[in-house]
Amino acid sequence: MKSLRVAASRLMTIGVISNGWYAILTGLALLLLAYLLGRVPWDVDPAATLVSIAFLGIGLWQLTRGVRAEFPRAHKSTDEA
Repeated sequence: MKSLRVAASRLMTIGVISNGWYAILTGLALLLLAYLLGRVPWDVDPAATLVSIAFLGIGLWQLTRGVRAEFPRAHKSTDEA
């Protein structure tokens, strides 16, 4: 996992990947981890479910942050002249 982070950081410094896409990819990775941890039964490891919920929230936040950075909303004009 550390090597992926180093590779993404290197791509960001040379300008290949923007901050928005970095947030999108981070959010997707956290959502994948949330899914995998959510499949662990409660009686096997109760902490896995709690960590899964935390990863879900943070992953959704990162994903929306990245989408808003990469795809800004087009503002409609309110003038009807």
